[in-house]
Amino acid sequence: MFDKEFYPTPVEAIDLMQLDCTGKVILEPHAGKGDIVDYCYNNGAKEVISFEINEDLQKIVNKKSRLIGSDFFTCTAEQISHVNAIYMNPPFSNADKHILHAWNVAPEGCEIVALCNYQTIEREYNYRALSNLIKQYGTAENIGDCFSTAERKTGIDIGLIKLYKPVTSKDFDFEGFYMEEDEEEENGEGIMQYNEV
Repeated sequence: MFDKEFYPTPVEAIDLMQLDCTGKVILEPHAGKGDIVDYCYNNGAKEVISFEINEDLQKIVNKKSRLIGSDFFTCTAEQISHVNAIYMNPPFSNADKHILHAWNVAPEGCEIVALCNYQTIEREYNYRALSNLIKQYGTAENIGDCFSTAERKTGIDIGLIKLYKPVTSKDFDFEGFYMEEDEEEENGEGIMQYNEV
C-alpha cells in the first residue's frame, strides 16, 4: 500500500456522489491512482487537473490528468480560477481541513463534492467551521459503508458533502450578451415611426 491514508475510491462510492462532469474543468485535489479522474473523463469532463502528494501515485495520475502540484494545501485561487467543480476523496484524518481549503481557493460558481468519515459531519462541535459552511452553502448525508467493495475497506459510514460557492462579485460576463441597437418607438396607432433625414 502507498501509505496509511490511501483508500482508492470505489465506483460504487463515486456513483453515490452524483457527479456532473459533462463539459467541465474539474479539480481532483487528492487524485491517488486516479479513480475519480477516470470517472470524470468517462462521463464527459473537458479537463481534469490534479494534486497528489505521494510520488509513486504522481507517476500514475500524471498519465491520466494534468498534475499541477503535490500538496493541495499549497494550491492557490489563481491556479484553479478556471475550474467548474472540485470532486474529492481527501484523507479522512483531516478531511475537514481539505474541504475548507477547497472552499477558500474555489472560484465563485464552483461546486465542491467530497467524501469523508461521517463522524466529521456528525460531530458538529468538533468541526464547527465545516458544519457552518454546510449549513450555509450545501448539504451533507450519510451514504453508509460504500467502501465495502473497495480495494481497501474502511468499515465505517461515509459522509457525502456537497457545497456550492455562490457568485457574489459584481463583474458580469458579457459573452453572448448583445444590446438592441435602438429601441423602436411606436406611435399611438401601432404604426412604426420612420425617421430618416
